[in-house]
Amino acid sequence: MKYQAYGYAGAKIATQGIDRETFERVKEARATCLFALEIEETFALLFDNFAEFEVELLRLAEFSLLWLGRARDHTESMQERLLLDRRLVNLLTSCRLYLDQTDDGISTLFGNPSGELTSVKEFKNDLYDSHWGYRLMEALRNHVQHFGLAARVITLNSFRSSGDGPDYSEFTVYPQANVKALAENPHFKKTILGELRGQGENIDLRGPAREYMSCFVALHNKLRRTIGQRVEDARRAYESATRYYASINGQEVKFAELQEFSEDGDVTDEISLVTNFLDYYDNLLKRNSVNDDIHHATASNSDQKRTYQKKA
Repeated sequence: MKYQAYGYAGAKIATQGIDRETFERVKEARATCLFALEIEETFALLFDNFAEFEVELLRLAEFSLLWLGRARDHTESMQERLLLDRRLVNLLTSCRLYLDQTDDGISTLFGNPSGELTSVKEFKNDLYDSHWGYRLMEALRNHVQHFGLAARVITLNSFRSSGDGPDYSEFTVYPQANVKALAENPHFKKTILGELRGQGENIDLRGPAREYMSCFVALHNKLRRTIGQRVEDARRAYESATRYYASINGQEVKFAELQEFSEDGDVTDEISLVTNFLDYYDNLLKRNSVNDDIHHATASNSDQKRTYQKKA
């Protein structure tokens, strides 16, 4: 194999031979940076799906408020349920995507076995063991993938809310899983069914979904800590290479690359020395600052003035 740096110096092409170690070092550094970006993108995808699920609940609740006396036929109700199921399936699918990709990425980055991979897996196991919402939603994801949809019932509800001034009627819409329907799946995890029995015929999925998402916030923070130093070192090495090869053989170049050639002279691998994806990564880091208490919070459009107690 042969290796070179390559770039455009005006209308001409500038090249410079490099060794294999340099090529592999820059390639590994770039791959590490791209993995960090991939984690942030997958996390953004996950929480965009969660936001769409939650906003759909608010939208349907507002419609039930506005058209309170409108007759609703069975087909309309089932279409609304199916819409919530679609949002929920998208959410559960993106959760599995996040879990699989982060496992594979940590394994590639640190090795399998490695202390880092073991630590991340143990962290996930602890989340599963200590959070009912995590266990239920994981079981529902398997159910959706292999047997049937998650929500069999959609419930429209209202309750009286008190505060300063007149009382308000607040409207909610929520999807529910049917315990009997889940039990018809011969592969549904028996321990989860045991936990479900005694909680009623239908299970409100809002609380478990929010608790599940709060676990992903904790997991994402754990992953950031795990890869942080490795990513920082890789970024420093990669940015150093992009600065160094901005000039090749004394000529300033654009669109610099490192290339690998076979003995026949064919390009078998190349590394584009660009940094725009790092700016995108920095922006995602800021965007992905998610409320870590989402399972204890809810959105509302109410303008009713209420008396709030401060936390002790």
